[in-house]
Formats: sequence, structure tokens, C-alpha cells
Amino acid sequence: MSKERCDFLLRCLRFDDKTFRLQRQKDDPFTPIRDLWEMLMVQCRQNYVPGTNVTIDEQLLAFRGRCKFRMYIPNKPAKYGVKLEMLCDSSTRYMIDSTPYLGKGTNTRGVPLGEYFVKELTRSIHGTNRNVTMDNWFTSVPLAKQLLQQPYNMTLVGTLRANKKEIPEEMKNYRSRAVNTSMFCYDGPLTLLSYKVKPSKMVYLLSSCDEDGTVDPHTKKPHMVQFYNSTKGGVDTFDQMCSVISCSRKTSRWPLCVFYGMLNISCINSYIIYCHNTCVIGQKVMTRRDFMKKLHMQLVESWLKTRLEIRTMPRHVKDKIKNVLGVSIEEGQGQPSSSNNDLQPLEAVNRKRKICGLCSYKKRRMTKCYCSKCNTAICGEHKVDFCVQCASK
Repeated sequence: MSKERCDFLLRCLRFDDKTFRLQRQKDDPFTPIRDLWEMLMVQCRQNYVPGTNVTIDEQLLAFRGRCKFRMYIPNKPAKYGVKLEMLCDSSTRYMIDSTPYLGKGTNTRGVPLGEYFVKELTRSIHGTNRNVTMDNWFTSVPLAKQLLQQPYNMTLVGTLRANKKEIPEEMKNYRSRAVNTSMFCYDGPLTLLSYKVKPSKMVYLLSSCDEDGTVDPHTKKPHMVQFYNSTKGGVDTFDQMCSVISCSRKTSRWPLCVFYGMLNISCINSYIIYCHNTCVIGQKVMTRRDFMKKLHMQLVESWLKTRLEIRTMPRHVKDKIKNVLGVSIEEGQGQPSSSNNDLQPLEAVNRKRKICGLCSYKKRRMTKCYCSKCNTAICGEHKVDFCVQCASK
């Protein structure tokens, strides 16, 4: 399709029934795309079994338009956007579940925000004895005690803010305390670590894994810190993968921005499942770029074949579709032709003139002929004529 046609479709794209939107939006500001979002989350949970360690963190979808729950996070590259709370597998970076942060529109039912999001995101793994790693926005001592009980049965490892009242005064920062020193505090299955990284920086870590309080003799780092560093990067790596190869486009509507984010989530999750299944059977894994190209072709192939059957379709559009599908023009007209893998020069219809790819750059011979296999422009000197029977051999 043309660029104007694509822009027109994106402008008209909606994800809900407009007649009931205002009524539903009073209770849920995420209504314009809520149904499609829940469909994606159900598929993400059903098609993957998480590992032992999972991590919870946030992702910011860049957006500077009008939105009631647009967030400002200064340490993010985009700074403004729609905030998503995510649960990812720490080893494979698979996105298991996610929920949007709606600001004041979030109905937490009287529960603190961090505790509410942790319980909602881990709903699919309750009672599985998995470990959840999180940062200080989610971690709290009451949450760690609740996760150990029924029906959660999960452990927690996360950083703790320095203003928490549960931290003893003896574990806080003092000038007389040496750098790279660790202090441990125990309360049943809970372990609180105070680790002095720099003269002016303290790290407080809470764990419900019944830790022993050991320290690495070489690096002088506690094993709790090393475990936290090895399991905390699931969401951050997932966010980085979204930014490296992204399908997001500039838009002034936040539902479309979220839809682009959903496409990125779907592509990455499907690629992670593909890599695992391919490695199990012992085959070579293709790159993510090639995987997305192949996925795109498989998604549009059936629709392109349907469009070829439209009799009123302009001929130049049909020729472009045949070129994408790898079908020669003669084959579309009912004449026998060779396969796409044979070296048969093919004069394409309505193609631009290009310089011959085999001649010297000094000659600058312009031609409309292209090789049907490698699509290289070729002039009359380098063109070889075949009949249909010889080309098929």
C-alpha cells in the first residue's frame, strides 16, 4: 500500500466500541485498549512456564501527548510516557505479565501501590515457591512476610529504601564505618543486609530466602548482593531489546502508543520461545532481525494472496505483490515460468532505471532489467536469454 493509505489506516485505528467508552472510562482510564491488552497478557501467561527466578520492574513507553496517566521519570531516556509494571523471567527475559500504572486512577483496594502491583503481577505463579527480585519501589518488610504465607508461597529479594522504619540505627551509615563492610540483621526467615559501597553510599537489601549472611572473600561483596545483581536485570534487558529493534512510530494518541508497545512485546516473546524450541531440537538459531522479517512475511502472505485475486486491482500493484511473494509476472498471467531460485533475467514492469551492477562504474549503463534471483540490475551485455524449458532445468 502507499504511505498515505497506511497513515489513513493508522488514524482510523481504534481498539474499542466508542459508544460505551465514556461509561467505562469512569472506572478504568485504560478502557480504549483494555480488552486487547488483556488478550495479549492471557497469551503471554499461557504459552510459557517461568523459571525459578523472576523480576519485577517498570518500562516507560515514550509518549509526550495528552494522557491522564502520563508519567515523568527523569532517569529514563524518554522521560515522559506511559508506565508499565512488568514481570519477566530473570534468565530468558520473557515478559510473563504486565499491567499499566494509571496514577490516581489505580484502584488498589486500600493496599500500598508497590504491594498491590507485586501481588497482581505474580498472580499466575502463586504457590509455586519461586523467587521474586524487585527494586526499592516495591520492596517492604510487610510484603516479604505476606509472600511467605498462603496462598503466595514465594520468596523475595529486593533493595530497601533508607527511610524505612524497620532499619535499625546501628545499620545506617556512619563516618567511622569502613568501606566494603557488611552488617546482617535477622528476623526469622527475613535477612536485612547493610552494605557500604562508598563513603557516602549505603545499600540496604532485604531477603526472605533464609540467607546465611556470607561474603565473597575476593570481592568482599555479600552473596546476597551478587544474587540480586544476577537476577534484577530481566525487565531492563527486555526494555533494551524493545528499543534496539522497535516498531514504534510517532503518534499523538496514547492507545496507539500502547499498541506499538504490545507489538514489541509480542515479537520479543515469540522470538524467545522460538530460540528455546530451536535449541532443543539442535538446529541453528536465526538472528532476531531475520526472525522478524520471516514472521512479517508469514503474517502478510495470506492477505497478499487474497489481494491478488481482486480483478479490479491495478496491474502495477499486483506486480509489486508478486515481487514480494516471489512469484514471477508470467506465472501470475497463467504462463509457465521457472522457480524463484533459477537464474532467469526478468524485465520488471514499471521499474525504475538503475545502473548495471556488473559493469564498471565508468560506463554507467542504465537498465530496467533485473536478475530474478538476486534482483541485481543487468544491462544487455550481461543478460543471458533462456527459454522456459531450459530455465526450469
